[in-house]
Amino acid sequence: MNICLLYARWASLEQKTVINFKLRDFDKINAVGQEPNLYLSWFWLTEGDLWLKFDNQTIYEYSAEALQHFGDKQSPYNDYYIVRFLEDFTELFEKICVSIPNNFYRLTESIQQFRNDAKKWLDIYDKDEDEYSDFYFNEYDKLISWTYERLFDSGHLIGGPHLSFFRHKDKIRIVWDTEHTLENGINLWKAKDGNFEMNYSDFISEVKNFGLSFFESMEKQIDLTLSKDWGDIKVDKERLIEEHKERKQEFNKNLFFLENEINDETDWVGIEKLYNRMKNEIK
Repeated sequence: MNICLLYARWASLEQKTVINFKLRDFDKINAVGQEPNLYLSWFWLTEGDLWLKFDNQTIYEYSAEALQHFGDKQSPYNDYYIVRFLEDFTELFEKICVSIPNNFYRLTESIQQFRNDAKKWLDIYDKDEDEYSDFYFNEYDKLISWTYERLFDSGHLIGGPHLSFFRHKDKIRIVWDTEHTLENGINLWKAKDGNFEMNYSDFISEVKNFGLSFFESMEKQIDLTLSKDWGDIKVDKERLIEEHKERKQEFNKNLFFLENEINDETDWVGIEKLYNRMKNEIK
């Protein structure tokens, strides 16, 4: 299919929401395993396309060159099991909800520069590449840990985008690192590295809307699964219902963190001292 036509086909599906998805059509769902041991579970029913929109940037959208290279890809978006995104994203909520100090929030406008400076500092003290030093654990790691605690690394994908979420009071900045080049020199993703700031309350609303839409869509998948005769394919229909309820409860439990800021135990005073020391020593 012509790449331009492929984009046009999917453009009608895009919403103005931040987190967008489309579950795989039910009649195209495949069982997993090897015959005669084929089975389906709640996890495998979550297969679908996922893409995130921040202003005019779309994360998890492959470049036209990458799509042409893949050849048989049916959509321009990341296609995987959406539950993997759900699990890894919600795991960050307990850290995302914590408001970081304004001076560190300003650093997130160019978080890569901060990480580069920290690496220069590490290189001054950490000469042994085969062994981490006390400096690595006591100074370097303490200085940068607040950034990685809020990082979603898309580790389930080759060249997956890195997204970080930094809140300061009623604002949140989302920073992404998407620039990955394949071995043949093709840029994998359409979006360039960047960041986007939005109201924290709007961010919560977007997450809620995603959860509501996703679990409603999964209920439809489950209803279709329950009504179908799968023959030799193993489907624990009772467990499907139970797991769906558990997954939904777990999402709502994690959502609590976004809506209710927890006590911040981060030693920001100590981190600021390390930051000032770093800036002086890498001049």
